[in-house]
Amino acid sequence: MGRLRAAMQDDRVVAASLVLLGVVLAMLGLSGNPPATLTGTAIDRYAVWWHLLILVASASMLLAKRKHPVLTVVVVAVLSAVDGYLGGGIAIFVVLFDALYTAALVTGPVVRRRIIWVVAIVSVGGPVALVVAGGALRDAVVLFLQAVALYGTPLWWASDVRQRTELAELESRRADLERERADLAREVAADAIRIAELDLESAIREERARMARDLHDVVAGHLSAVAIHTAATLSAPADTERDRATLRTVRAGALDALSEMRSMILVLRGRPDPVTAPAGLARLDALVAAARSTGQEVAVVGTAPTPLPAATDHAAFRIVQESLTNAARHAPGAPVEIAVGGQERVEVVVTNALKPSRATPPLSAATGLLVMRERAEALGGTLAAGPSDGRWVVRATLPKVVS
Repeated sequence: MGRLRAAMQDDRVVAASLVLLGVVLAMLGLSGNPPATLTGTAIDRYAVWWHLLILVASASMLLAKRKHPVLTVVVVAVLSAVDGYLGGGIAIFVVLFDALYTAALVTGPVVRRRIIWVVAIVSVGGPVALVVAGGALRDAVVLFLQAVALYGTPLWWASDVRQRTELAELESRRADLERERADLAREVAADAIRIAELDLESAIREERARMARDLHDVVAGHLSAVAIHTAATLSAPADTERDRATLRTVRAGALDALSEMRSMILVLRGRPDPVTAPAGLARLDALVAAARSTGQEVAVVGTAPTPLPAATDHAAFRIVQESLTNAARHAPGAPVEIAVGGQERVEVVVTNALKPSRATPPLSAATGLLVMRERAEALGGTLAAGPSDGRWVVRATLPKVVS
């Protein structure tokens, strides 16, 4: 609305300027003279005022050229014809030029085509009528060129401005679409990051739940032994020495259960889940046999030191298990070497060939590395994984004594 108001204000300035131009030209004596048929009439005596009156009426029509462009062109054209019959003036043709330009710029395609057809008919019909009436061909050609210059130029100019405006609007819409596409891409990337974070958190929760189950199995085993020995003592005849031995066994089992509980209490997450059998390096042979049965070539080097705390034993087993899973998934058929040993600390090294096109693990492998590192660091150990000499190496160091 503000833009239209500013345009209408500019139209008033243009109209006033054209009237002023007509007045100046009239004062300079550049207004046309009426034809000989009107010599001596009132029109001849007041020709300048008639020109100015027609000019004011035509310029006033320019104030409505944006709301009623076709009506403005028709009225201005009729007034221009009347002014031309009275001798014509330069200012009225400028008014007609402006009216044609505005109509060709703001109207729709159908109206524009009609305006062009009318201008073409007038530009050609006038010279033809002149020749038919007996006029010189030279005069007809000059009239045609004047008509093209007067009527064709504003149409061509308006078409050029409209094309440039449409191109600018098209570029603006394209820029808006690109910004929307970029915003959408950022939202998709953010969603992917959030999904990846949720997957990692889920993997960590699953691993901690598994660690909790392992602790449950170990502690349950010790407490079951305590219950069995206690029940046997209560059901047997009294024997002081035997009872003392049973109590020592019960005490040792309870202390072992407490020790294992302290070793993993920091990673416990209370969540009901089915109980599975505890896993340790004692089951390494079964794990390797299962991997070989799927076609994977696995070699084991070294022997696990014993005895180990249950938390360390389980963590070492899970690290080997996850490393074998990642190797089978991302480097199928590649030979895998498992090295287990250590004196002061337990060291587990799993090595497999690395595909040339893959220098970093994919998301699934990265999740596995995260849960392995979580398990190792929860016990006070370390875990590092990465490419080395064309192979993927997972190296874990775990404490023999968990405090």
